[in-house]
Amino acid sequence: MHPMLTAIQAVCLALLAPSDPPNVLLLISDDQGVDRVGVYAEHPQPGQTPVIDQLAAEGILFRNAWSSPVCSATRAGILTGRYGFRTGITSALSYELGAIELSLDEVTLPEVLGSRYASVAVGKWHLALQAVSGLDHPLLSGFDHHWGTIDSFVAADGPGIYYAFDKNVDGTSTPSTTYATTDNVDDALTLIDSLPEPWFVWLAFNAPHSPYHAPPQELHSYALTGDPKDSPVKHVKATIEAMDTEIGRLLSGIGDDVLVNTTVIFVGDNGTTLQATSAPFKSAHAKGTVFEGGVNVPLIVAGAHVPVRGRECAALVQTTDLFATITELAGVSSPSAQDSVSLVAYFRWPERPSQRRWVFTEIRKPTGPGPYNSVRLAVREERFKLIFDDATVLMGQSQYSFYNLLDDPFEEDDLLPGALTSEQQQAHDRLKLLLDEFM
Repeated sequence: MHPMLTAIQAVCLALLAPSDPPNVLLLISDDQGVDRVGVYAEHPQPGQTPVIDQLAAEGILFRNAWSSPVCSATRAGILTGRYGFRTGITSALSYELGAIELSLDEVTLPEVLGSRYASVAVGKWHLALQAVSGLDHPLLSGFDHHWGTIDSFVAADGPGIYYAFDKNVDGTSTPSTTYATTDNVDDALTLIDSLPEPWFVWLAFNAPHSPYHAPPQELHSYALTGDPKDSPVKHVKATIEAMDTEIGRLLSGIGDDVLVNTTVIFVGDNGTTLQATSAPFKSAHAKGTVFEGGVNVPLIVAGAHVPVRGRECAALVQTTDLFATITELAGVSSPSAQDSVSLVAYFRWPERPSQRRWVFTEIRKPTGPGPYNSVRLAVREERFKLIFDDATVLMGQSQYSFYNLLDDPFEEDDLLPGALTSEQQQAHDRLKLLLDEFM
């Protein structure tokens, strides 16, 4: 048995008598789709994720969770419970776009939790840019503390960035020479130890986002040699296993007496990158696209107020739903989160009918209020999915593609070139009305 699993097994103690409201530990992985989580079993060689897998064994796994295709938009959606076209964060933030950031007028999770909770953010922020907005944006967005990076690591930083980076500590830039994933967990443990209960911890790992690199050997089981860019799949698997190991250390460090009243949520912010994608998943359908490989992400919940163990939920859910889920657990609510549906009902009844008839995702570039150079939208029901992509017009193709996800999960057979059955046509027409409304 993996040495880190004993702490995760303690999470199931929450089934005994969790107090109300619980602590909430939100773990956000950066660029990890369902293909890179062992327990999802959607890839023949997913990599090693024993701690995350055990978390699923002690709670509930959501099979059909959708995110935005890129990180900033997903993070904004979780934090506000609102789609990107409402928040203005419709893609990833970058310096080329100027002063685009998540507006401080948005109502955020820590603001709604208010004085009931101590709320801290650890790790990657990427909802504002340091050179544009400074280091205070997470604090101005409602968090009591932020220890981590304001910006995202990017490939141009080189692999050394994971071992030497500038960290924001409550508005002050501080150099760190600790491996970033380890640093994130160190900071989370330090802050949790100082927080009164109940607390909300937003822990957003930089990993496994590029630049691809070799993590500390003691954190993973891979033999890594050569330039990481020459074997990105292997290096990303090692980076994910290193993160998994550190999640185990985090749960061990929190301790059973606190975990018994803690709800742990693990979620990916978007799908796996094209460089780290391997068959049967398609690199052309990876991060940045509205295909399943870009938006179908791992979502696992365990601990306090999750009485089921080792169960799976097939309902349609979105990452925006985490807002309403966390606020319901906390006993508060916000009318501003109009795109968020609580998942709490599934925690006791995973087989219940989906509370959503459909889910929606989008990427509009550049991020902001528009005009846009490109627009990609998708909406799905249980079986059928419709995609709009204005870029396909430039390639002489239709703007729309239509898939039966139950029969064709890898979206290889576009149904639109042929004649549709009556069932398909009705589904197509329903979904197109929705897309036209979101356009």
